Amino acid sequence: MFATLVEKLQELDNEGVTERLRNLELERRRIEAETSALISVAQARRVPRDDGHHGVAGWLRANLNWSGAQITAAKRAAQLLDEHETVGDALLTGHIGNAQVAELARAARNPRCGGEIDEVLDLLLEHGEQLPFDDFRRVVRRWETLADEDGTELDDEANENNRTASLHERDGAIDLTASGGSAMTTAEMLGVFEQFVEAEFRQDVAARTELHGADAPASLLPRTDAQRRFDALHEIFLLAVSAPPGSRAPEPIVNILVDQHTHEVLLARHRLVPFPDDINEPDLSRMRCETDNGMPVPPETVFQATMQGYVRRIVVDDDGVVLNMGRQRRLFTGGARTAIKLMECHCGHLGCTVSSHFADIDHIDEWDRDGGFTDVDNGRPRCNGHNRAKTRLGLVDKRTRGGRIVTYRRDGTPMLPVGCRPPDDDEPDEIDDSGLARLARQLRPLLDQRTGSP
Repeated sequence: MFATLVEKLQELDNEGVTERLRNLELERRRIEAETSALISVAQARRVPRDDGHHGVAGWLRANLNWSGAQITAAKRAAQLLDEHETVGDALLTGHIGNAQVAELARAARNPRCGGEIDEVLDLLLEHGEQLPFDDFRRVVRRWETLADEDGTELDDEANENNRTASLHERDGAIDLTASGGSAMTTAEMLGVFEQFVEAEFRQDVAARTELHGADAPASLLPRTDAQRRFDALHEIFLLAVSAPPGSRAPEPIVNILVDQHTHEVLLARHRLVPFPDDINEPDLSRMRCETDNGMPVPPETVFQATMQGYVRRIVVDDDGVVLNMGRQRRLFTGGARTAIKLMECHCGHLGCTVSSHFADIDHIDEWDRDGGFTDVDNGRPRCNGHNRAKTRLGLVDKRTRGGRIVTYRRDGTPMLPVGCRPPDDDEPDEIDDSGLARLARQLRPLLDQRTGSP
């Protein structure tokens, strides 16, 4: 039966396979919405009692053979949809998926601020449709931080007080566990670990290239990702023990990004500046108080860093584009490349999660094809593989009037998740290869001749 299904699906072309997948996801979302509605009806009518069940959990377990985790998730989703009809509408029409519903249900159950989610629910649903899930989750947790700053600080303090680590030998193998620590400590340790993992990865790439050539597949890397992460941790231990006695370790670099509104309100609470009364509160997707990889940082931690001088000024426009990076103290130097990497947490190719730390900087309007300039507002992070794929596949990036960057295929269709509608104000003015871009290409040879550029 399954083999027959596979054979039938193999008759589809590549576009048909993708289209079928997207249609199945829309149907899955509709079914999940109906399942939540049925659970709500069953609870209201006490349907589980017909078969002697004490509650919905036993009824679901008996009829569907679900696990405890499935039952918990379904009950929370049903409660959320029952209390907030707009969430059910978004799921039923396919504009958001199960992961977005689960994240909203988690936030709604926050004992300190979940009751206030009504005030921002429409905005969160819009972000749930438009943003990649990891970015959407950051927006939701950003709202929780803003809605419950005191609770966030208490959680950070509790994590710091409850920090622990253990290292044991079990049957000749290492058993390492660690938990807790403040947000800043976590950011520092993650930053160091990521750098060492990246170094191990580059070693594997070099070894693969030497043996099989630069175009060899990733399957020929000598180690798995898990093995490289273990070896990276081992290298950190070896480096620590090899340091000369009394030497001082370099301070790890941690970038904390804060939008102007959040920072001014923070300073005003400490009576250092007046409360801003002429600045409209920005959209949640524009507000930031986090590390450059998206980890939330309590505002008070940012305040302490400000007072200690670990700060550099970064000016952004309404679309979140870095315009200017001012003078800095006790942090690394940087320019356009650093600024662009701070604007996004990961590779700009839809679906890619490679950290912007390890990505290339790609022109949105291509240098050769579109006559694009090497300016901050014309760059975005893109991992090496997707940077090459963009040129090979003829993909076109456009920053829309709403500030988003949408990637278009060669045939002009946008690369968007299923159920995601491009907002009216996000339509690009033009994606044709014409106009000023063509004129710039025509004039460049003349300018190169006059300036002697290669």
